[in-house]
Amino acid sequence: MSSDRRFPVNGCDDALLAIASLSRAIGGRAQLPDVGTLVWSLIRQLVPCDAMALFLPDESHDHVVVRFAAGTHAQALAGVTRPTATGIAGWVAVNRKSVLNGEPVLDLGFRATGSPALRSSVVVPLIESDAVIAILSLYSKDLLAFTDEHVRMLELLGPSLATSFLDAVIADEDALFPVQRKLASLKLVRSS
Repeated sequence: MSSDRRFPVNGCDDALLAIASLSRAIGGRAQLPDVGTLVWSLIRQLVPCDAMALFLPDESHDHVVVRFAAGTHAQALAGVTRPTATGIAGWVAVNRKSVLNGEPVLDLGFRATGSPALRSSVVVPLIESDAVIAILSLYSKDLLAFTDEHVRMLELLGPSLATSFLDAVIADEDALFPVQRKLASLKLVRSS
């Protein structure tokens, strides 16, 4: 995966990445970087923010892991891992409740303090069929940057975002493990 696809740099790059991602989505082969890029391009028009991190649960290790990041400090945010129930994202994953204007340093540590420092966050669980699919975290350089209206909007979009990200994660796994998926499909057909 190229760093250009995962870490948009400026507005022009964002627009081009969003168009390319949209074309893959329409073609039915959107992966996590595609959906993340689209969400990043659109969400910051609704909720002004400087960075976004998408945490996915890793149940085998009882952690939440940033699998997509964009905006300020995106490269430093990628791969951040926190034990479930710790930090803001872990707490949101366990309690299934949004957090408004949390301290980014609780999830990102030193990554939030680089110049420009990230000073507030809004963190929302993305739930589908009673399962936490992901945790969406938006960050701002401004203190107390987010409002109750931002939370309501993100929670309203949550189920649709959860479905999109779930489909993208499945597409990623299919791309990484095509032989295993085909063998699993054959086993299902044979056992039927």
